[in-house]
Amino acid sequence: MVKVAEHRVLRQRAWSEDELERAGFHYYAPVKRLVMAKLLTQTMNIEVTLEVLTAKTGDVVVYAPGDETQDELDDYDHWPVRRDLFNQTYKRWDEPDWRPNTQEQFLMRNGCLPFYKWKGIWSLLLPYPIYVQSLESPEPIIVPKGRWLCIGSQGEPYNMSDEDFRERYVVS
Repeated sequence: MVKVAEHRVLRQRAWSEDELERAGFHYYAPVKRLVMAKLLTQTMNIEVTLEVLTAKTGDVVVYAPGDETQDELDDYDHWPVRRDLFNQTYKRWDEPDWRPNTQEQFLMRNGCLPFYKWKGIWSLLLPYPIYVQSLESPEPIIVPKGRWLCIGSQGEPYNMSDEDFRERYVVS
């Protein structure tokens, strides 16, 4: 069995745009879509597709309302964002004619407020698997070929499925 420590692991670091472009990344603007967000008052673990992420007190949990009403808050698709990164990349929802639907009302009753992501990311559709350690991950994971490797505003790596990526970012 191969140990993770024997391989190079991609972690948060300062990237220049030139470095990202040379590595095959492209900048993608976000699709303006409503998400609901809530400040955490206690640490929690959040299971996502490939790993379990740790969200700490003071972090923000972002929820995608989706098309179906769920029974529990954590049944909605959700992910943690460190508070400083959230403040840099999300803004309060500003559509004047917005009327919350059933799912959004449920999330609001559970302490969430409406936001949207306004800042884009650098990303690459992975041509091969790579070891990545996101900010919220306690250990590196292998991100498989075919997922999007994303680099956030502070150089933090994370990943998402092709379907999620195309819902969240403008792909031409």
